[in-house]
Amino acid sequence: MRSRCDPVYAEQVRSSYTHLPLTVSVSVLNSLLLGFVLASAVPVSTMLVWVGLVTGLSAIRLALWHAHTRRDIGPQQGPWWTHLAIAGSLASGILWGSSTILFLPLDEPNLLFLALVISGMCAGAATVHAAHFPSVVAFIFPAVLPLAVDFFVQGSRLQIVSGIMACVFAISLCLASLKFRAWFRETTSARLNLVLRTSEAADANARLRAEIAQRRSTEAKLQQAQKMEAIGLLTAGVAHDFNNLLLAIGGSTELVVRRHGSDSADAVYFDTIMHAVKRGASLTQQLLTVGRKQTLTPRTADMNEVLQGMEALLVTTLGGYAGLLLQLDRSPALAFVDVAQLENAILNLVINARDAMPDGGTITIRTTNLDMHATDRVTTGLLGPHVMIAVEDTGIGMSENVRLHAFDPFFTTKDFGKGSGLGLSQVYGLVEQSGGETHIITSPGRGTKVSIYLPRVSQDMLPARATRKPAVKPPPAMPLSNILHEGRRILVLDDDRQVLETVSEILNSAGYSVVSFDSALKALDEVGGPERIDLMIVDFAMPDMRGDQFAAKARSQRSAVPIVFISGYAEPTLLESEPYVLSKPFSLDSLISTTEEAMQIAA
Repeated sequence: MRSRCDPVYAEQVRSSYTHLPLTVSVSVLNSLLLGFVLASAVPVSTMLVWVGLVTGLSAIRLALWHAHTRRDIGPQQGPWWTHLAIAGSLASGILWGSSTILFLPLDEPNLLFLALVISGMCAGAATVHAAHFPSVVAFIFPAVLPLAVDFFVQGSRLQIVSGIMACVFAISLCLASLKFRAWFRETTSARLNLVLRTSEAADANARLRAEIAQRRSTEAKLQQAQKMEAIGLLTAGVAHDFNNLLLAIGGSTELVVRRHGSDSADAVYFDTIMHAVKRGASLTQQLLTVGRKQTLTPRTADMNEVLQGMEALLVTTLGGYAGLLLQLDRSPALAFVDVAQLENAILNLVINARDAMPDGGTITIRTTNLDMHATDRVTTGLLGPHVMIAVEDTGIGMSENVRLHAFDPFFTTKDFGKGSGLGLSQVYGLVEQSGGETHIITSPGRGTKVSIYLPRVSQDMLPARATRKPAVKPPPAMPLSNILHEGRRILVLDDDRQVLETVSEILNSAGYSVVSFDSALKALDEVGGPERIDLMIVDFAMPDMRGDQFAAKARSQRSAVPIVFISGYAEPTLLESEPYVLSKPFSLDSLISTTEEAMQIAA
C-alpha cells in the first residue's frame, strides 16, 4: 500500500469515493432489473433476499460517501478510508458473484442475461474506480470468477468459450484500470505540483507585496523624517535669530515703560508691542515643536486621566457644534510624555475635527493598550507595547493628496486667515520626539481618524525614568526700582549686539556692574583675569564657541561662579542638567529674578 502521506494516492481514494453515488445507484437499479427478468426462473424469496442485500450494502456505501465528503480527511485517517473503500467494492463484488450460485440452475438465455449484467457491472466498476486499482480488482474478480466457473462446469463448447471470455474480460478490465491508474497518478502529480508551485508563488508574491509595502512605508517615513529634520534645522536657525530680535524689542520696550511709567500716553502702544512679542514667541515655539526641537518635560501619565481632565475644556471648545464621546481603555494607558504638549496636540486635533464637520457630528476619542507584533510593522512600523490615542470624526474627510501632505508645515485646506497649517505638524513633531508615531486614516465623505501611538510604560518602570526640569522658570514680577545691587559684577556673553546691549542695559538699570562681550575667546580672557565676577550670563548658540563649551572652560578657572544660560534655541538635551536656563525672549523680571536667585544660592 502506498504511504499514508502520499497525496497522489489520497487523490486516488478520493476519486473512488467521488463516484460512489453513481456506482451504488447503478448496482441497485441492475439488481431490480435482474430480479424482474429472472422472476419466473428463481424463487421469489431468494430473489428478494439478494436484492435486499444489494440495496442494504449500497445504502451503507452511500453513507460512507456522505461521511467522507463531510470530513477533512488527514494523513492519519487516510488508511481507514482506503480499507473501507476496498471492503465495500469486495462486498459488492461477492454479492454479484453469489447471484450465479444462488440463482442456479438457469437456462441458457437467463444465464447469458446474468452474464451480460455482471459484465456491465464489472465494466462500470472498472470505469468509475479506475483511479483506485485495488477497488477495481476487489469487485471484478469476486463477481466474474463464480460465473466463469459455472460456464466451465456446464462443459459445452459455447459455455467453455464463454467462461474463457469472462476471464479474459475481467483481466482486460484490470489491465486497463492499471494503465489508467498510471495515467491518473502522472496527471494528478502534475496537477498537485502545479497547485503547490502556485501556492508557493502566491505566498512569495504575498511576502514580496508585504516587503514592498513595508519598504514604501519605510521610505515614506524616511522622506518625512528627512523633511522634518531639514525643517528642524531651518526653524532652529530662524528661532535663534527671531528670538534675539524679540528679546531686543521686548526688553527695550519694558525698559521704556519702566522709565516713563505705565500711565504715559504711549502706554497703549507699548502694550501692543509686548502683545506682538508674545505672539512672536508663541509662533517660534510652534516652529520648534514642528521641527522636534523644543524642550520637553515628560512624565509618566495615564492617558485616560489626561483625557478625562480635558473633557470639560474640549466640550467648551466644540461649543455645541459637535458631540464628544470618550471611549477609554479599562486598563491604565501609561505613557512617558510631556502632558502639557500632548494636551495641546489633542486640542488641535479636536479643533481640526470640529472644523471638518460643518453640519455637525460626533468626535470620538478612544484609548487602547496595544501589543504590536511583527505583522503590525508593515502597516504601523511599530513593535511592542504601545498606547493608542485616536481622534475620529464624521466629517468631510481628506483626499489622498491632502492626506499625504497633512503633516507638512503651513499646509492647510482652511480658508485664508482661519488656520496656520501648523496644527498637525505640531502633533507630528511632539509624537516623533516622544518616540511614537502618528497615522491618518481618511477618505472623502467618510471622516478622518488620527491615531497617536506612544510607547507604553508600566508602574514598575517609573523609578527608572527621570523627569526633566522645565527650561524656563516663571518668576514672580518685581519692581525694578526696589532691586539695587551695587558692587555685583556680571559678565554677559552674546554674539548678537542688540541682545547684548538690551541685557546689559537691564542689568545696569537694576544696579549691577556689567562687562559684556560678543566673543567667547575675549570673554575667556576676562574670566582668566584678576577682576571679580559674581555671575556669568552666556548665550548658547554662538559662532566661535557653543555656550556649554564656554561654560566648561570657564568653570575650570572659576568653578564657584554661577552661570545663567540664555538661548533662542538649544538642543533639548544639551542644557538639561543646567539649573538656570532662560529661553529667549524673556521678560525683564525673569532675567532679574533668575540672576538674583543664582547669586543667592552661590553665596
